[in-house]
Order: sequence, then C-alpha cells, then structure tokens
Amino acid sequence: MVSQPTSLRSLALVTCASSTALMKTISVIGLMWLVTIPALGGELAKSLEDATALADAQEQAVATRGYFAQTLLPYYAQKYASVFQSCFATVPQPDDGSFSFVAAIGIDGRVIRLYNDHETNIFVCLRETLNKDVFPKPPASPYYLHIDMKFTDKVEPQPSSTEGAPPLIVEPNQYSYTFGVPKDWEFSFEQARERGVRLAFFPKGGSFITSSSVIYISEVDASCAANSVCAVSDAVAKTIREARHDSPSLQVATENPVKTKDGEKALIRILRGAKDPRQGTDAKDNEALGFIAHDEAIILVVLTARDTKTWEQDYRAFQEIVGGHRFFTCNSPNLATPCSR
Repeated sequence: MVSQPTSLRSLALVTCASSTALMKTISVIGLMWLVTIPALGGELAKSLEDATALADAQEQAVATRGYFAQTLLPYYAQKYASVFQSCFATVPQPDDGSFSFVAAIGIDGRVIRLYNDHETNIFVCLRETLNKDVFPKPPASPYYLHIDMKFTDKVEPQPSSTEGAPPLIVEPNQYSYTFGVPKDWEFSFEQARERGVRLAFFPKGGSFITSSSVIYISEVDASCAANSVCAVSDAVAKTIREARHDSPSLQVATENPVKTKDGEKALIRILRGAKDPRQGTDAKDNEALGFIAHDEAIILVVLTARDTKTWEQDYRAFQEIVGGHRFFTCNSPNLATPCSR
C-alpha cells in the first residue's frame, strides 16, 4: 500500500462545488475561512469587529494550521454542505443573499458565541445546527472561525431521499477536489488522517482497518512538477519503485485509463503481490493505482484488496470514485469568493 503525507500551504480557503456534483441545490462555489488565536485571558471578543480582527491575526499562526486544514476544514466541508442543502430545501422562500459570521469555539468543541453582520433565513437555519454541533476540539479556546458566505445560482429543492454531498478535499487558497461515492460505500476523513492519507473509502459498515477492500486518496510529489507530462510519469515510476522495495516480487500491469468528470484521464496501474501494511504481516494484496495529473497536484487513488474474489466489484467501485473526480482552483469559473492573495 502506498501512502503519502499531506501538505499545508496557507489558511484562506477556496472550496468548490458544482450544481451537479457537490450540491445541486446550493452551488456554494466558494467559501473563505479565517481562523484565529484565542482572546487574551480566554475572554470572548466583545463585537464582530473584534472577533474578525482576531480571526485575521490567526491566518499565519503555525500552531493552528494543522487543526484548521486537516481537522476542522474537512469536518465542516463534509457536514455543512448537506446542512445548507437541507436549509434551502426546507426554508420557505430561502434567501440566497450573502452573510458573514464568526463562531467562537470552546475547548470542548461547542460554539460559545456567534457573531454575525446580519441575519438571513438561511443563516437562522444554519445557526440551529451550529449551536448544537460539537466541532473537533480546538487546540486553544476560544477558537475563532470567520466565515464569509456567498451563493451562486438559484437554488432548487431536492427530494428528501437525496444522498449527502460527496467528500471535498481542500488545500487552502490553492485548490480543492472531490470524487464519486459508490453505492454501498462510505468515506471517512478521520480514519484517513490516522493513516496519513487525505481520504478513505470502504464498504458500508466497515472501516479502513477491518475492511477486506479499501480505497484511499493521497498526493504524490514529482521532481519535475512544472511539466505535467513529465511529473505524472515521474510519479508513476517513483510509486512503483517504492512498492517494489517492500515487495520485490511485485507484478505490475498497465490498465486502460479512466476518464474523470473533468474530462481528464487517470493513468491506471494494477499491482499484484503488494504488501498491505494494515495487516502487520507479510500478507500480499492486489492493488489498483490511479494517477490524476493537475498542474497544482498529482492525485493518487489506491484500491487495495485482500480478497481476490471481490476484485471485479471492488475495481468497479474504484472506477466510479476516479470517474467522479472534479478539480477546482482559484482560476475556476464562477467562484463566489475569490482566493486571498
């Protein structure tokens, strides 16, 4: 199994979605977040302006970058996309006007106080969840989270049976991307972080450790990143070389590329006899590797399967995840909030 640690570059966020992929009802194409150091002595900020100033001060704080980008951000992106979707589907005459607020989060993860510039009926709906939610525990309290919210496109209600929004991986102020979610599979950011990868998929009711087959997402470095063709070739060679180091008898085959929702082609390699580090033994797996090259990053999707009997259905799930991939940058059209430079 191949795994690569994630990286962090900055604290302002662009998180992207489309009306057909992430949330048909909401098109929250852009969000910008700023987080902040706690107030002196643990006292709460007295006004929205004070809370926002504290948030601005946190933008460069090294101590909170990991919590923001690796814990808080994935949590919010995963949960609150469906919260907004529900609000727009249930609130009479939903107001798609912009609004801003700051949430002061306590050491237990609960919101101590909300500061807002004005109220729309969507913010009122959102506030109900914010006040009841338990966020991942912050490194210090109060922990200020500043959100500027803008919406694009008119919002249409969805049937109540609509499944939740697909996962969104964010590299703050750089890029974001999402994937398809196969039927009868689920995903977890938390379990992925425990293994040093960005996102993990596994059959419903299973887990990243216990499931016979899992799919996970990471990013790979390449020595010639300025050239996408060179970079992806370098990434494939490097990944195979590292896999062979752990499994000298590894067999590698080239499979047909998989077309993503963006129209890109993922290069596919099939590995037989790859070591599975989840086992803690010398057990060998079959793996499928999908390399998706972008100018900003090379994304690696890995299927690792212990049981060869389920390979065909596992590979179909892998193809669906890769095929549902979409990638967004600061230059993507129709961003509601531009990147912070």
